[in-house]
Amino acid sequence: MASRPRFLGPGDKVGTFTVDADSTGTGRPTWEPFIDTWNNRMGDLYPLPEFSASTVDGFQGTMRSVALQDTAINELWASSPVTTQAVGTYEHDQIRLYVGLRGAVTLRDPHDQGGDAYVSAGTYFMHHVVAENHFHTTPVIGTRIFIFPGDALRPLVARKPRAGLATSPAAQILMAHTSMVQRTVSDLSPAAAHASRNALLELAKGLILDDFDDREPTFMPALAQAAKDLADAQLTHAELSPATIAAQLHVSLRTLQRTFASLDEPFSAYIRRRRLEEAAEALTASGSQLSISEAAALWHFTDSSHFIRAFKKQYHATPAQFARRLT
Repeated sequence: MASRPRFLGPGDKVGTFTVDADSTGTGRPTWEPFIDTWNNRMGDLYPLPEFSASTVDGFQGTMRSVALQDTAINELWASSPVTTQAVGTYEHDQIRLYVGLRGAVTLRDPHDQGGDAYVSAGTYFMHHVVAENHFHTTPVIGTRIFIFPGDALRPLVARKPRAGLATSPAAQILMAHTSMVQRTVSDLSPAAAHASRNALLELAKGLILDDFDDREPTFMPALAQAAKDLADAQLTHAELSPATIAAQLHVSLRTLQRTFASLDEPFSAYIRRRRLEEAAEALTASGSQLSISEAAALWHFTDSSHFIRAFKKQYHATPAQFARRLT
């Protein structure tokens, strides 16, 4: 196999940048600009395989890639299948993590797997890559693919690929940090980019070991974001509370409260605010027949009076007054 140079960013400097290709059509006009940009900016880090003609001509979806020095996060959402046609012979030394968001990705016979690796929604697969693999996806696909430098994680993964649920606490912390990186990468200073890259690596180690250091200050923003993500998905659950979220993340309630102490609002206040935001949206939706009492029950306020008082405190108007402002 041929060796290849370490990734260098624009201007031959290790750097941070984002590649976006939002689908404005279908087929080659959407696919090729992304591929050209990738090859120009990230080709040394990750030479792309050759994709099938049906993949290129029928592509419908969005692709986004973020590079933090020698680490990359790639996200693909598509409503058309993606299939490789040919792979290169370059020698690799990477750790690659696939996280299923919807549909599934099948990796054809990774060298350390002993058969195909199937990554469906809600699962992950991490392995040491020494040679490129063919892969194909289901017609509807959502996936994140992380590329880590081999020397950072190889001792933990080489010859022992890891698979598991993306709903594990360690996975949710990693996903939360990833989302924050994707949102802020264009604003990161070189020092902040380096810190974000290091945090990604440490959280990836936590995923492998099914543990993370909840006392590490670097991880507190990711822990807070993971807690918010979990709460947002459970706003109509009667049992939702800081204590239940802490239990789901396998941290103590005190740790979670300490994490939110440096933020603008306590976690309990966040939950109350998000419930009111969801209620306000539902009450003012076009054609909504939702009553105040129904909203109070759905988002678990004691009664209508309690809901109206909380709503007025947040929006400086009763639900009825708020709705009239939007008409």
